[in-house]
Amino acid sequence: MIIGNGRLDAVEIKGPMTLADTTMPSLALQWVQQPVRGELQTVQRENATITIDADGSSSKLKVTLTIERRDFVGDALADLTYVISGAAAKSAWTSTTASGTASAATLKDVIDLINELDGFKAWALHAPHSMSVNSDNFIDLAETGIQSGTGVESASEVLYRDASDFVDGNSDYVAYLRIGLPEVRDADALKLLSIEGTSTGVTNGVLRLYQDDYSKYGETAPVYVNKALVAAQTEYVGKDRIDASTIQGPVILEVRSDDLTAAEYRVGIMQASIGA
Repeated sequence: MIIGNGRLDAVEIKGPMTLADTTMPSLALQWVQQPVRGELQTVQRENATITIDADGSSSKLKVTLTIERRDFVGDALADLTYVISGAAAKSAWTSTTASGTASAATLKDVIDLINELDGFKAWALHAPHSMSVNSDNFIDLAETGIQSGTGVESASEVLYRDASDFVDGNSDYVAYLRIGLPEVRDADALKLLSIEGTSTGVTNGVLRLYQDDYSKYGETAPVYVNKALVAAQTEYVGKDRIDASTIQGPVILEVRSDDLTAAEYRVGIMQASIGA
């Protein structure tokens, strides 16, 4: 994959990170039509969809994945449905070979459960893996087809937060931006050149940049930037190519405050190593 304009010293500006119902999706997923071990050859898995109901499971998040099937002559067969409900703790699928249900407490739980299903692949977008899904503070999504393919360009971006209601573990309103190289989920080294932006509502506000690597979940994550939030246009980090710190991705830019109502931030990065 070519990063930026193909030069090792190319500067990329990531963002804008904003606080809105229609920006910064939390989850990426894709589906690949493929034979499934143990399933009759007369069964054709034709399409997969996702439906999100913010308060569909005991007033908590409900994510429904549906696989549409047909036989060899084109007649419809019964759909397979997989339902993930937001909860205080994760519970395993009741079935992965037939329709099933499961529970998830965090975004990572949702990702892990989806990845257990044949043909699906999911990963985190603009949210930390530890983000709670045990609430109704998300945006509904009517049944929507899931992008089919294996490349990042074929992924569906879903699970938007309700910006006026969603709060983090500190009871703060929050916006997130995930950055990685070459994709947002990848862990190549990068140089941090700049972080700048504006906010509305900065009482007790904090701007943080920290590593959020799936493979290191549960470990103490490095924090690269931790500063008090300022309302006016502010350069929180400003470095040239020589002085810039090298950090390990993927990272999350987090802007939070107990009265945050608007935010717009951009991050300048540069590739720091030649990846595979």
